[in-house]
Amino acid sequence: MHTFCINGQTASGCSTNYLTKIQHLPAYRLTSASFTPPPRKSLLDKIVEFLRSKGNPL
Repeated sequence: MHTFCINGQTASGCSTNYLTKIQHLPAYRLTSASFTPPPRKSLLDKIVEFLRSKGNPL
């Protein structure tokens, strides 16, 4: 007698792939909203950085 795994459910004799389960959990999904952009430099910071650079263009 054979046992089959149907629709992602485990039956006797079928191994459970926990990595796949964790991979598809909504809590572990990353979206672009998950990442915060780096802080923007003010005009003063850009000028100071330009003046401190040793002749190298931006």
